[in-house]
Amino acid sequence: MLGQQDDPRGTVLPLDSGPDAAEPPAPERTVRLRPSRPGFPPGPALLLSRRPAGPAAPDSGRPWGEPLSGSSELARGLTRHGERGPEPGVTFRLALPEGFGAEPLLCLTGAEPAGGAGGPSALLSVGPGGPLPAPGVGLGLLTLTTAVEISAIGTQRRVLEELSGAAAEFAPDSVLRLDARLRAAEESLRAAQTELLEHGAIGTGSGLDTAAANLSVLRHQTHAWISGWERVVAGADRRGMPGAALRESLGEVGRLGWAGFPGAVHSAYQALVLDARRLLISASDHLMRSPGRGMPALRGLVEGDLAGRAADVARLHRLLTSLSTLPLTVRKRSGAMLPNLIADQATTNARTQVLFTLMANALRPPAAPGPVTLEVRSLDDGELQVLGSVQQ
Repeated sequence: MLGQQDDPRGTVLPLDSGPDAAEPPAPERTVRLRPSRPGFPPGPALLLSRRPAGPAAPDSGRPWGEPLSGSSELARGLTRHGERGPEPGVTFRLALPEGFGAEPLLCLTGAEPAGGAGGPSALLSVGPGGPLPAPGVGLGLLTLTTAVEISAIGTQRRVLEELSGAAAEFAPDSVLRLDARLRAAEESLRAAQTELLEHGAIGTGSGLDTAAANLSVLRHQTHAWISGWERVVAGADRRGMPGAALRESLGEVGRLGWAGFPGAVHSAYQALVLDARRLLISASDHLMRSPGRGMPALRGLVEGDLAGRAADVARLHRLLTSLSTLPLTVRKRSGAMLPNLIADQATTNARTQVLFTLMANALRPPAAPGPVTLEVRSLDDGELQVLGSVQQ
């Protein structure tokens, strides 16, 4: 307003109305809401800050995905009132105070916060809307899904590479065949996330429905494998078990054979993480189409299912950890055994235990994630570039 000094914290949009509406009254004492400072919206809010992009710093995020158009849904959310698009040459930092039900997936992927905030900032409410939709819900959903995708893809790639490397070195006869349904689901998730960022909705062309059906089948197959492997471990003698017998028993599950066991672990982990990512993207698309609902509604849509997927990955990790600590012995045949045969079996057992150990380490739970943050850079041509973490 004229005659008044601008607030250096930036513009604050209230929960239930536009930027020109009066400040909402303080809640009654009988209502237990988060305490709010004067001029700040009550309830959960998205912190949006901006700073000049400048030259790329060594610790700045790498470009993630293809640039987005200046008319994309993300660009509209970052455009100030009265402007035609996001200001060029600016790095936007978006931070959410919580995961809104995505915490199991965030812990599974070990999401790391982006760089520190700087420059002017604004708080945008992501709570349930009143007469008008809360101004930050759409932008908050895009922030959450994109930040999780960046972290999940990086962690998933790291785990799968470690699993493949362990199998190649210590089980060279194993067969790692990537299920075409997993590859198609990965591509569908990337396409769906791009459609959310560009259009604010997922169309039928992304193939997300087909991916959901395939991942459901693969999840049930994964459950059957894990349950079968757990029965093998439960029936093993913890004082020692012939290594050949253990490998044979594990291979009988699903009729995979011992050569198929490492590949099955690889596929099981990938299917569980892909399905968790699919759940979050689908639920966010649903809320994007329901502007009257806030981000807290996401918790009821995804938290239970995501916790279930994370629990399945934890089961797989515990299984491999138990196998890695199971003493393996040499199977005794009738009559004397040649020393070289004994040595060969002992060497194979040692390689098997190393394989179990490396696979268990690959599935180790990552560090607890920090706040949900995302950085986006506006380019000189009006397009936007999402930035991934330095490690991606």
